[in-house]
Amino acid sequence: MLVIASNSYEKNSFLRFFFIYIITLVLLFSAIASLYFYKEQNRYFQEQKLKNKLEFVECKRLHRFLSNSKDCVMKPIVLDDKIEIIFREIFIAFLFSLAFIIPFSYFLTRISLKPMRDSILMMDSFINGIVHDINTPLSVVKMNAQSVARRIDNPKLKEKSLRIVQGVEQIESLEEQLLFSLRVGQYKLQRERFDLAEVLNKRRDYWRDIRPNIVVNVDVQPLMIDADRSAILRAVDNIVNNAIKYSESRSEVNVVLKDDKLEIIDNGVGIKKPKEVFTKYYRESIDTKGIGIGLYIVAQIIKLHDINIDVKSKLGEGSRFCIDLKNVVTTL
Repeated sequence: MLVIASNSYEKNSFLRFFFIYIITLVLLFSAIASLYFYKEQNRYFQEQKLKNKLEFVECKRLHRFLSNSKDCVMKPIVLDDKIEIIFREIFIAFLFSLAFIIPFSYFLTRISLKPMRDSILMMDSFINGIVHDINTPLSVVKMNAQSVARRIDNPKLKEKSLRIVQGVEQIESLEEQLLFSLRVGQYKLQRERFDLAEVLNKRRDYWRDIRPNIVVNVDVQPLMIDADRSAILRAVDNIVNNAIKYSESRSEVNVVLKDDKLEIIDNGVGIKKPKEVFTKYYRESIDTKGIGIGLYIVAQIIKLHDINIDVKSKLGEGSRFCIDLKNVVTTL
């Protein structure tokens, strides 16, 4: 069973901050080391220059005393050995500083991310509590609405009762999404062999009932896969529901399964930042419908199955989600 960490986003943030702190401290050390290098280099240069000058003066004085006509030559300043010594000192200092930089970066990262972690845990706990508190009254409303729908003969009242039931079911679906998003890290795949085309065909009527003025076309070819049926269906549902939600009236949503790929294509409003849509709680704007967990769940389910998803979108023209299923296709 493949399981991903429940706090993968936290781990990514931790690694990002950790390396930022390490790089920052290493750059700071490099700046200090550079200053030290140039200072020592200049010091050695001045010492060597003074030494050579003294030797030159002494040579001139000695030749004058001995009445020697031989010319004295100022020695060139050579710092190769000294520079090697400086580099060796800096390298040893860097190795010792790493013993400080790494644990200090780890400590800073933990402190920096603690408020974010506490906020996420508080939000998850709040959502978990709210969902459980809502369950009981929702069940009562649903049961009574279903009972009324069964007992009355008035078509209009019956239709209204069924709408209440449908509204409750939508809230229950949102609850399931929220709970799944909180527990996805502990989720274990229940793999089985099934025909994905059959599952999609059975789901066609459900998608069409979400918004009757949206045409949902399902064009699928038989494809046996080894995957978690409910998880795969949840992922497809989330993409299709989003496509329906953000499409204009009387437009089309196409679900196509062929060549080991599943595509969901719409002519909706499009996505500004396609690479960001799989981030938890991401919304394009404050006016965007939903709370930003549907496509996050899709990404986690895709990751659990070790398959790939690609999204292409253009504002005002629509979006295309493509899931490559080759890693779960089976012929057995």
